[in-house]
Amino acid sequence: MKTIFVMGANPAWQKTLVFQRLKTDAVNRAVSMEVYPAGKGVNVCRAAACFGTAETRLFQFAGGTTGQRLCTALDELGIRHETVETRHETRTCVTCLDHAEGSMTELIEPSGAVSETEAENFLQILKEQICEASVFVISGSLPDGTDASLYRRAAEIAVAAGVPVIADAVKGIEAVLDLPGRIILKVNREEFFKITGCSEIGPAHRMAEKRWKNVSFAVTNGPDEATFSGGGRLFRYAIPRLEHVISPLGAGDTATAVFASCLLDGMAEAKAFRVALSAASANCLSARAGEFDPAEQRRILENLRCTDTGSLSVI
Repeated sequence: MKTIFVMGANPAWQKTLVFQRLKTDAVNRAVSMEVYPAGKGVNVCRAAACFGTAETRLFQFAGGTTGQRLCTALDELGIRHETVETRHETRTCVTCLDHAEGSMTELIEPSGAVSETEAENFLQILKEQICEASVFVISGSLPDGTDASLYRRAAEIAVAAGVPVIADAVKGIEAVLDLPGRIILKVNREEFFKITGCSEIGPAHRMAEKRWKNVSFAVTNGPDEATFSGGGRLFRYAIPRLEHVISPLGAGDTATAVFASCLLDGMAEAKAFRVALSAASANCLSARAGEFDPAEQRRILENLRCTDTGSLSVI
């Protein structure tokens, strides 16, 4: 089985609280709670396991008692990880789900900067193992205050080994897109607008393809229309509406995991993104980020429409 290497540099201990109705400036008592290891990289690994066609290996930083708890939980889940211990405590993320409003509020602790020694250790471990990777995924932010060049330095190791790169990050990611090799940027629409400086999706894809000619762009948009461009063509995806969303947390990470898995199966990029979007929707029917029912994913896929809108030059 092929292996997805996942750079999830900024993991978190996840606590999800469910409320019948969440009120500000008031005492709120949760009706249920979920606790588990998370962060975007961890979520990618969990979702890939649900899809079941590729193995994963997580590369991360973790520290303190929270970091120890997270690593122990990863071991129990069977998620293989290479962890560089840091001097800073791993963050905790508290997500509040309001059933009455169907809304999600996230409270995220700050994380400490990675030192240069810790970064070098991380890169050395990655370099020693990259020959075992079939694709390299950059997932999520770096710990607060960390030099953003760590993205590029890690991606350079993958590119030098001929390993494709999927980047799901924003701040500092342009340096990765400037690299040669097969690179795919997978972000949400708001993030894509931030990277391109555009406010409309067609011009954003045109600008991105003009600047980064060897990069493909997969852009999610919550329950609304997603888009993909590569090789000068634009595809649009109509997402089926879900009757009852439990939690959207981790939907984007699920899309990344399944997208990577489908590419490793030899699927064309635009088709792989369609499957990835169906898994992201199925994730919204689960209480845990990065978990979904494959039967629900297949059901959603049947009704998820992809339209090839033609050349970007005429859109």
